[in-house]
Parts: sequence; C-alpha cells; structure tokens
Amino acid sequence: MSTRFKPFATVAVIIEHEGRFLMVEEPQEDQDNRLVFGMPSGHIDANEGIVQAALREGKEEAGFEIELTSFIGIYDYVKDYETIYRFCFAARPLSLPEKLQAQDPDGEILAVRWYSKEEIYAGRENWRTRLVGLCMDDYLKGVRYPLELVRYLRS
Repeated sequence: MSTRFKPFATVAVIIEHEGRFLMVEEPQEDQDNRLVFGMPSGHIDANEGIVQAALREGKEEAGFEIELTSFIGIYDYVKDYETIYRFCFAARPLSLPEKLQAQDPDGEILAVRWYSKEEIYAGRENWRTRLVGLCMDDYLKGVRYPLELVRYLRS
C-alpha cells in the first residue's frame, strides 16, 4: 500500500503601489534565523478557498485590506523533502495605514516595507524562497490571467 502524497498548497500576493512592492521580512528558521524577505504569502487553511486564502494572507501580512486584481500563475516547487504548489496573485491596496505593520497571528514577521524592483533582485540571496523571483519575473513581464480562472466550489 502506498502513502498518500500530501503537497503544501500556498498563496502569494504581489502588492504594487507607486512602483514599489510590499515585502515582509522574517527570520529564516533553518539558517540561524538569517533575515529573509518575500511577498505576503502562506498556506491555504482547511476549508478555505484559494482566493480567500490570498485575501487573508494579504491582510494579515501587509496589515491592510487589499483587492486582488489578477491571477499571475501556479508554481510547482519540488524540493528534496516536499512539494509546494504556489498560487500567485497581483493585488492593490484598498487603504494604506500611516505605518506599515503586519497583523501576523504567528508572530514571525519582523518588518513590512516597500521595496523597489532593483532592491528585490539585488537582495536575491535573502529571498525567502526561489518562488519570490519566479513570481516577480512573471509579474514584471506582464503575465496576467483573470481571477475567474480560479473557480471555487463548496459542498
């Protein structure tokens, strides 16, 4: 009898405002807590749809309400010990607080700040995962799909 395959399903949100991109900074758990950064992202919770997860993660990690504007893509990231399916979205802020602060229930985020695309790529060695670059590459190339591509069905 084989063991059932259980991949991780995650979402990421690219939030652009005035030519800058919102990134969250946190310690890398498996590398002596080195500071890493990436777009707001996280796991899809049980009984949660992909779009709902993206909105939730965006709000929790950005600290403000967002609106999804398009779907960027699905990324199949296979590591030696796990497989991650990443669903990436583009978004815009609905309102901006005077001070950026994550509403992080896990308490892992150290800072939230705006990065230029040059800062993002110059900091490549500090990306949380390689998915940061793949999602940003597609976003900057203009890859956009309608949100209707992601269908939601609940029993």
